[in-house]
Amino acid sequence: MKNQNIVQIQQLIDSKNWIVLKEELNTLQPVKIAEIIEELSKTDGIILFRLLPRALATETFSHLSQEDQEDIIEGLASNSNKIANLLNDLDPDDRTAFFEELPGKVSQRLFQMLSHEEREITLRLLGYPEDSIGRLMTPEYVAVKPWFTVAEALEHIRTYGRDSETLNVIYIVDSQWKLIDDLRIKEILLASPDQKISDLTDNKFVALNAYDDQEVGVRIFQEQDRVALPVVHTDGTLVGIVTFDDMMDVVEEENTEDFQKFGSLQDAVVNPLKARITTLYKQRIVWLIALVFMNVFSGAAIAGFSDVIESVVALVFFLPLLIDSGG
Repeated sequence: MKNQNIVQIQQLIDSKNWIVLKEELNTLQPVKIAEIIEELSKTDGIILFRLLPRALATETFSHLSQEDQEDIIEGLASNSNKIANLLNDLDPDDRTAFFEELPGKVSQRLFQMLSHEEREITLRLLGYPEDSIGRLMTPEYVAVKPWFTVAEALEHIRTYGRDSETLNVIYIVDSQWKLIDDLRIKEILLASPDQKISDLTDNKFVALNAYDDQEVGVRIFQEQDRVALPVVHTDGTLVGIVTFDDMMDVVEEENTEDFQKFGSLQDAVVNPLKARITTLYKQRIVWLIALVFMNVFSGAAIAGFSDVIESVVALVFFLPLLIDSGG
């Protein structure tokens, strides 16, 4: 006979009573929630896990079996009808809040499973602000554990490094995927094969927060003179890296923005040539009208000296110079 808690939870899921279900889950211990997830179907277990707040989800995840952990990760990246219906039933802000509540370790593993297009969508859903570091990061990096030997680390790099954005820097993480340190590949290559990675680390590293503004990233890159920098979640979990060329794209956008402001196009799109005529019209019409009136007065002033111009024709050659000076 099923436990009374499991029966009650199943009824709440079937009736889509998410508010009461969340309240019920908050009264249970992580071990108990893990037991309930193991008793539920795979899809219902995933739905239940998605309703947990971040701290409770992290604790519960650690109590699940390896098989159930893999099911949770797979389910978070899947598009099963039941999960799709759940997400579609939610308001956009609630949907985003669900992604934000995921523990950092789960977010990181989920992020690595996505294609480039899905990654862009996920970044938006994760709630990273539009101009934050989180929108620039990539999961294509190599990380090793501190207990690896140098030989094991090199083998790991050979196995997983093909798709890495850069191999200049290798990141060191613990079993919870918390960032411990980063090492230049040169340090690993020159070390003894039997030496432990932990012997090479000094736990001194510079990392960007996924919620930091992109301008903060630009400044830190300038100060540190690095090819790439790690990006961590608020709990210290390594979720991606940002490379120097990503930062250069940000600098280019900012410079373009400044140029547009200089040309009275501060609200235009990045490329003014692609802007709508009506948009450009609204932005420039005031200045154009002002210039028309100025030209009318200039023409009237020139007309007042028509006799002088007729007597000294050479003065006509200086009109363009005067007009350009006024411009």
